[in-house]
Amino acid sequence: MSNRYVLAVDGGASKTVMTIRSTDGRELFTATSTGSNYQAVGIGNVQHVFTGLLRSAAAHLPSLFIDVAIFALSGIDTDQDKKIIEEIIEESIARSPFTFGQVLIENDVEATLKGLGKSDISLLISGTGAICYSLMNDKISRGGGWGHRIGDEGSGYWIGKHIAKAIFRAADGRNKPTILTELVLAGHHVHSTDELFNLIYSADYTNARLASFSSYLQQAVEMGDAVAQKIMQKAADELVLLAATTLKNAGYANNEHTLFLNGGILKNNPGLVELITAQLHKTHPNITLKLCEEKPIEAIFNRGIRELNGAQSVK
Repeated sequence: MSNRYVLAVDGGASKTVMTIRSTDGRELFTATSTGSNYQAVGIGNVQHVFTGLLRSAAAHLPSLFIDVAIFALSGIDTDQDKKIIEEIIEESIARSPFTFGQVLIENDVEATLKGLGKSDISLLISGTGAICYSLMNDKISRGGGWGHRIGDEGSGYWIGKHIAKAIFRAADGRNKPTILTELVLAGHHVHSTDELFNLIYSADYTNARLASFSSYLQQAVEMGDAVAQKIMQKAADELVLLAATTLKNAGYANNEHTLFLNGGILKNNPGLVELITAQLHKTHPNITLKLCEEKPIEAIFNRGIRELNGAQSVK
């Protein structure tokens, strides 16, 4: 039997990963580009990212027939979102020399959850945004993921904004001084809160850059900073509420269940994971929390494989 090919895309607000592999797992092409959540970066930028990645792949590969392409993207939350993304992807595919069999377009968390290959599991993600999905009895339930303007509590953007607010409130004397000020100023190569203010309000300053403030939280907590500790505790409270509510809506009944944790915030803030684990174990003693070892792109590739195998068995 000739080899079959899967193209998998993991698109978040901060970065996009594309991989093309054969069904036996051989990697033909992998590249990373900037974010592809159209709500965060705009339709034109998403078009540019997909077209660019497919063009890069075409420069390295012959004109392949790709059996399944799975585009797993953040920012697909409504039918309208899906319609907008479908048009962007159709346009990008039309410009590429590859031919495609099946094209799947899904929310990144849903695709990752399906790709983990188990039932009765949940996935809590805190990266630039925050969202939770539960898969129980072949039904998917979702909580959060309402974007940076009205939601994403406990996410990198939410934490980054709380850190920024704390820095400027401290500058005014409206809350305690915080070590976060020194860490963020040094990290941004600026010398004062005035300079930081101008940087944040500059035209090219993105959500992802404000979310990057969150990378100083763990360090500040370890240094005993009370303001950072308060922000981390609030983030934990929000993520616990998100997970518990999603589980409740999915019909969770205190049985054994695995809650997978993923996203840069959970991977880079062990203190936050400890707080979430301790809080959830008090209310949900039969839940096992597990930090995803593999990158989401692996589960998304597996989602494509499973679709291919499923489609084969139906035919």
